Amino acid sequence: MTGDRPVSKVESAIERLHAAARTGDVGALLFEVEAKILVDPERILREAFSLLHELAPVPVTRAALARLTPLFPKTEAFQNDLGFLLHISGDPEGAAAAFGISAERREERVAKHPLASTGLRIVHPAWLAGSFGEMAVRLNYLAKFRSLGMLPPWQVVLPAPKESIVNEPLLDLFAPYVNIVKSGDLLAKTQSLAADLALDLTCLPMADGRFLYVQDAFRAAEHAWAAAGRGPLLSLSPSRLSAGRASLARIGLPADAWFVAMHVRDPAFHGEAQGRSRADLAARDADVMTYLPAIERIVARGGHVLRLGSNKAPALPGMPGFVDYAHSEVRSPELDLVAISAARFMIATASGPAHVSTAFGTPTIHTNAFPTNLHVAARDIWLPKLYRRRADGRTLDLAESLSAPFRGDLRGSGFGDYGIELVANEPEDIAAACDEMLDRLDGRTPGDDSEVAGVFDRTGNPFIAPISASFLARHRAALLPGR
Repeated sequence: MTGDRPVSKVESAIERLHAAARTGDVGALLFEVEAKILVDPERILREAFSLLHELAPVPVTRAALARLTPLFPKTEAFQNDLGFLLHISGDPEGAAAAFGISAERREERVAKHPLASTGLRIVHPAWLAGSFGEMAVRLNYLAKFRSLGMLPPWQVVLPAPKESIVNEPLLDLFAPYVNIVKSGDLLAKTQSLAADLALDLTCLPMADGRFLYVQDAFRAAEHAWAAAGRGPLLSLSPSRLSAGRASLARIGLPADAWFVAMHVRDPAFHGEAQGRSRADLAARDADVMTYLPAIERIVARGGHVLRLGSNKAPALPGMPGFVDYAHSEVRSPELDLVAISAARFMIATASGPAHVSTAFGTPTIHTNAFPTNLHVAARDIWLPKLYRRRADGRTLDLAESLSAPFRGDLRGSGFGDYGIELVANEPEDIAAACDEMLDRLDGRTPGDDSEVAGVFDRTGNPFIAPISASFLARHRAALLPGR
């Protein structure tokens, strides 16, 4: 039938796109997109987005996006999708530009809504309440910007169905900065208005007209907060801390002991993920056994170590001064917060608890970190994973690891696409960083490293926390060659 022809043409075009994508031949994929785009521009481009995300190696994606970007309409939805692909392809500048266009279109659309004049804005997307780390990162900078008067005078609402909240005590601590709606008719009403009055924290509209991409927003908020002399954003009351310490004492953490919280992400975090998705997630994992010397070092200096995480995490051997809270019967969302906020400092990997510690002002050692997607505060230190070329075994220097194509939040499988092997931190590096953090907290702070600062400046990475001095000393020849 005549009415079936457009569908038939579209399906045929989609099949050809899939066939081209499976070959990994970027030229063939682009040819099919450009040849068939008039059949159904929106469907063809969206299918190309999906295929690039699911099947294509990152270099193929980047090459395709360089050709396809001029074809993308400057609409809210398309630029948002484009920003996501650029984000995971290691192009933070391109991602920020695309998300910025999307945010501008969104603001233009929202301004036309009858309720826009009330200042009502609804945090979107709703998955924010279901992610421990994203909740901490995004609500942290939203709250700090609002407190500093750097945002428009909105009435911000976060619809958060109670059953979807990953840590309700943490979310409740943000109540002074955002109106949280968990149930009832008001929840249904705000959810129905969420798309029309959306405030997407991926690219935040500022009072001065700027649109700040998530990584830029976090760093700008930390700089402004520190410059204003503000203390921790979040805190627990003395009664909550006392009750929490009493519960932790039941599993072996003395109520009067100082301790270090530790969270090391492991493969149990990503469950049944397979293929590229599993490789993307696994890049942020670490072997918890490599942290045993750090535990011993902390205990030798008079402290205890409280290990956080899932009860599916690998068990550790019993050690003096070590408390495996992750496998204890007292684990709870409330005690997670007590552990993070009451710790003298935290040892973390690139996962949610590291971001929660920032909101509580707990100094953190970010281990096995990726230097271009760090969310760090001024009192933190970090140890990057090293990037080693498989072809010749050479470790990329710091400037290379901070530059394209390794910028931004490059997906984990993308390193393999570029022939890069990720080298985890060695046990001695992690242990030495713990000594360094304790020295810093006792007032013995190493001076700033001007050579590293120069690399940061040249590569456009305005970090406010230093690389561990001990790590840098050990790896200086590789990270700063010829210097």
